[in-house]
Amino acid sequence: MINFRRFYPLQGLPKQEQLWSWISFDVANQSFTLIVNTLLFSIFFSAVVVRDTGTDDRWWSIAYGSSMVLAALLSPLAGAAADERAWKKRGLIATGLMCSLFTCGLALVQPGQIWLALLLYIPANFAFAIGENFLAAFLPTLARHDEVGRVSGFSWGLAYFAALLLLGATAVCMTVFHLETPEQWRPFFVGAGLWFFLFTIPTLLGLREPAVVREVHPGKNLLTSGFVRLGETLGHLKGYRDLAMLMFASFFCGTGMTVVVSFASKLAGEYGFNQEKLVIFMAVITVSGIVGTFVPMLFQDRVGHRRMTAALLVVWMGSAIGFAGYAHLYESHAAAGDGSAYPTWPLWLIGNLLGFGLGSLGSANRAFVSYLAPPEKAAEMFGIWGLMFKVAAVMTFPFAWVKDTMGTPPSLVLLGGFLGVALLLTLFINEKRGHAAAMTGAVQEDG
Repeated sequence: MINFRRFYPLQGLPKQEQLWSWISFDVANQSFTLIVNTLLFSIFFSAVVVRDTGTDDRWWSIAYGSSMVLAALLSPLAGAAADERAWKKRGLIATGLMCSLFTCGLALVQPGQIWLALLLYIPANFAFAIGENFLAAFLPTLARHDEVGRVSGFSWGLAYFAALLLLGATAVCMTVFHLETPEQWRPFFVGAGLWFFLFTIPTLLGLREPAVVREVHPGKNLLTSGFVRLGETLGHLKGYRDLAMLMFASFFCGTGMTVVVSFASKLAGEYGFNQEKLVIFMAVITVSGIVGTFVPMLFQDRVGHRRMTAALLVVWMGSAIGFAGYAHLYESHAAAGDGSAYPTWPLWLIGNLLGFGLGSLGSANRAFVSYLAPPEKAAEMFGIWGLMFKVAAVMTFPFAWVKDTMGTPPSLVLLGGFLGVALLLTLFINEKRGHAAAMTGAVQEDG
């Protein structure tokens, strides 16, 4: 008889109930990142709300980028305050409920109501982004240092599997209820908000605030103590130089991830994918993302965080450059007036590689930061990590500008360049030295 328990990735780990309560929130926020950011709302926003192909990319980058800038400005402060008052769980639940409520509200937006769309989407995406920081801050206390890759990868993989279920449900609803045009997609936004709310409930009921030794600042209110603690953290960060280097690398990793998430469906639509094919395309990418999450889960803790991250960046950088080449050939073919259809199979291949990289790199980066972060300052350090990822959304502005003014191929080359910088910075990280500093709290001296 086959013993299926030996295939359970978290077998032998303590805190099983805590782990699953934590994983539930990773599953919850997939409804927002998939239905809203990646698949449907970006198209709905352009086709129904803005209705101007000359400015839609820039309006979308303003909506996405400004919400992420707001999250970036508040991420370190929120993390510092959460560590000061032991409010990581409260912050996580509050952001989940806020995001689910505003996501449901997106169904109210009518044609031309750009400002209403911004007033609903910006706080929803802000809450989603801040919630990711709080969620990641639990990782150093839920898993031992040699298990963070496994736990992060398994959770990320289940989240991708949830995304696949959401895609399947979306495709079925589109077919059965004939919801084929963007104007008819409002029920999907309500469904995404309800999904987020329902899967936040296990987190609310089962996850406990981590018990860590922390330094507090008595006599100061939450805002003041948050700023004081943030200043101390930024001062300490220079003593964790490998973690600091990883934070800068995360900025450029985040640039690639935010561009792919926010423009994937728009890019696929430009190269011959109708709505049905688009859903299938996103489903295939999601499957690749699931496969991608198993790579860091199975190997990262053994081969090393730096090596794994560097290898994944090489794959993703090559995919971005390959996509640029495909886009150039596709547009040249169309400009030549050739009546034959240009083959789309290379885009399926490229899309799979991008999906693989999106799943694996996101999980690997989160685990790498957890490996180098001092446990007692986890929320603060992940607040700075969140700052890097959220500020990276600003880079959707130059991407969108290059795309609107110079075309898609140059914008994809620019994306490849961002990932190349992330690779270069990653190669300068000494993970053993960085982990030793995190565990001892020792400042890393030069030499």
